[in-house]
Amino acid sequence: MEITKYWEVETNNGDYIRVHWNGSATFNLQTPIGGQWVDYHCFTCYGLDTEQEAIEHAMDTINELEADEID
Repeated sequence: MEITKYWEVETNNGDYIRVHWNGSATFNLQTPIGGQWVDYHCFTCYGLDTEQEAIEHAMDTINELEADEID
């Protein structure tokens, strides 16, 4: 049984986003627009066994995306 998990996090540049993980391999990064959470980036990662591994991977991805914006 898959369990959907959400985390609201503050990024290094001060933005607030929500990470949606389907409990398996799919992630959606969401931003608040007009009172709704809206997907702006999705990615997959296989082989995650725990919620801790999932949020760590998501935060690594967020940090990489922010670094790409700076370049």
